[in-house]
Amino acid sequence: MKKPILVPAKLVAPTQRGFWGRLPKPGKKAEAELQRAKDAFDQYLANAEYSRPLVELLRPHYLPSYEAVVGDSEGFSLYITSTPSKSERRSLPEPQQTSHDLISNYHIDRSAFHPLIDFHLTVDAGKLFTEYVSIWPGCFALRRDKSRKLTDAERAARRLPDKVTPTDVVVSQEAYIACRSGNIDEPTPRQMAFMEKTARKMEEGSYAPPPGYPFCLHNDEVSTMMAQVSVANAKKRPREEEEAAGDWLQFGI
Repeated sequence: MKKPILVPAKLVAPTQRGFWGRLPKPGKKAEAELQRAKDAFDQYLANAEYSRPLVELLRPHYLPSYEAVVGDSEGFSLYITSTPSKSERRSLPEPQQTSHDLISNYHIDRSAFHPLIDFHLTVDAGKLFTEYVSIWPGCFALRRDKSRKLTDAERAARRLPDKVTPTDVVVSQEAYIACRSGNIDEPTPRQMAFMEKTARKMEEGSYAPPPGYPFCLHNDEVSTMMAQVSVANAKKRPREEEEAAGDWLQFGI
């Protein structure tokens, strides 16, 4: 994951997690609207021939950190380099300090988002839609609520009813290429077993960490993983909580 990706493909798991722990369960009406949103996104992605590469979608502030990963290659990355915080530098040895951050909708220039979903998705449906979109590299959803609300003028221009919370999306050129080519990243046997176990626990209504790419990477993943497991053992927590992230650290670090 610290190296450029040369062949765009549909990802093994979402890069933007919409929930943590228990699976959201929208009602029948919300489920129908979620499917409507998925269909709209699929159509938009399939016709995004002129979408821009991920490097052109990032906020200018993050370009040097992105280019530090991809260099002069023709590939792209799901991560940007980062600097460990002061507290990390004080409390953690260098191998366990953060070296990379996962790209999220926060890193994308707001002007790159397209106003795709102009009908209401419930909070639960919105969480599932967020994950559905980010299974494609460089694709993100932006629910226009809270601090990201549209202005009255923007809502009027989009002719939105008062109770509708719209959702914007961004699609990268890499995602379009992956979609058109049909390339799909296949999970390893260990990842597949973890995904199946997680799916069963979520269907049962139990807490389970969902599959996903790590929010950050470290200077030395092996050292960091061993330290996390040791802490989990000391606190008598299930080791699988700490080992879960390790199942997703096998993408060419």
